[in-house]
Amino acid sequence: MSTFSGLKARLERLGPVQVVGPPPSFSGDPVALVLRLDGPLDQPVAVVKRLYAAGLTLKSGHTIINRLAETRLAVCRIAEGADIRALAADLATMNVHTFRRRHLEPGLIAEVRARHGLSQREFADVLGIDVDTLQNWEQGRNRPDAAALGLVMAYDKAPDLVRNAALEQVA
Repeated sequence: MSTFSGLKARLERLGPVQVVGPPPSFSGDPVALVLRLDGPLDQPVAVVKRLYAAGLTLKSGHTIINRLAETRLAVCRIAEGADIRALAADLATMNVHTFRRRHLEPGLIAEVRARHGLSQREFADVLGIDVDTLQNWEQGRNRPDAAALGLVMAYDKAPDLVRNAALEQVA
C-alpha cells in the first residue's frame, strides 16, 4: 500500500472533511481595526471563523488570536465593504471589542480648541504645530494625519497630560 492511499484511508475513517475555500472578497479599501480582548479568550476558533467570514485568511486569524492571547491587543485590516458593525457585535459576545480610527468631522478640531478656551495660536503652540496648519485643518483645506488627530483628541480628553508631555518647565 502506498503512503498516499494509507493516509487517505486514515482520513476517511475520521469522517467528512469540510472543504475551506478562500475567504470572501469585499470591495473597498481596507480599514484598520484594533481588537482588544476584555476577559478570557474562551472561543478562539469562533473568533477566527468570524474574522474569516469578514475576509481575513485563516493564517491571519491565527496570528490575531496569538497576538490577543499574548498582549490582549491585535490589529487587523478588514475590507470596508464588510459589515464592520455586525463583526464588532459578534466579536463582543466573545470578549473581543473592536475599535477603528475616528473619522474627522468638519469643525471637530475647532470645537476641541473652543471647548478649552484657546486661541488658534495657543492651541497650535501646545500641539507643537504651525498656526497655519491648524487654520488649514479648521477650515477644511487640509486634514490632519492619524497621529495629529490622535494628539488633538488626547488633548481633549486629558489636556494636562498632553501639556506635560509636550512642554517642559523653564526653571
